[in-house]
Amino acid sequence: MQPCQPEQERKSLPSTLEALRQLFFYLTPTRCVVCRQLARRHISLCHKCESGLKINTDACESCARPLEKKYSGICGECQKSPPYYDSTLAPLLYKDTAKTLIIELKFREKLLNAKILAEIFAKFVKNDPCPDLLIPIPLHTSRLRERGYNQSLEIAREIAAIHKIPVDWKSCERRINTARQSELPIKQRRSNIKGAFQNHRRLDGLHIAIIDDVMTSGNTVNELSRVLKKSGARRIDVWVMTRA
Repeated sequence: MQPCQPEQERKSLPSTLEALRQLFFYLTPTRCVVCRQLARRHISLCHKCESGLKINTDACESCARPLEKKYSGICGECQKSPPYYDSTLAPLLYKDTAKTLIIELKFREKLLNAKILAEIFAKFVKNDPCPDLLIPIPLHTSRLRERGYNQSLEIAREIAAIHKIPVDWKSCERRINTARQSELPIKQRRSNIKGAFQNHRRLDGLHIAIIDDVMTSGNTVNELSRVLKKSGARRIDVWVMTRA
């Protein structure tokens, strides 16, 4: 049996450990990925940038479209034309810090942002029921060569590591190199993406979560959901980091 520590020594341990922790933080500071100021280690964002994350609190239960506080449930658009997917989880609004994280991940090769977004997203995920498979929105091969990576796949890998869900990034392909959705008027986006995806495996009875970075009109995830439902998927959730 080890001897008991004196009371005074026991009380001094926490303050000593805290002093060592502060010294380590000072010697090896983490910088905010957005503004480069000293960051909060758990998500690599400083307090100011972390507070700039806008939560999508009042949203459609189907497509996560931001709604006015006096409205709730399913939005009029989803009631009029129900999507192929079953639900959408989009915890952040595409504004301020979240918008910067997405843009720098997507166009400036800041792949660390995928981990940060996945860690934030994980706080909002309810694991009951847990999806059987994650499928990131695929890029066309020409777009993939141009960018060098698929930001949706990078996010999916981080989510998979947290929730222990397998990722399938090979079975579904984008067979048509469509115009960028973000560069088109909303009314043209549905026809632009129609027929763009092809799936090469059966998904009979599986619960799928589609992974993407930002959802605007919802036409891209809806078209992919149509293809996956045709392949036998039982349920499709859209897990998207931000909602415009």
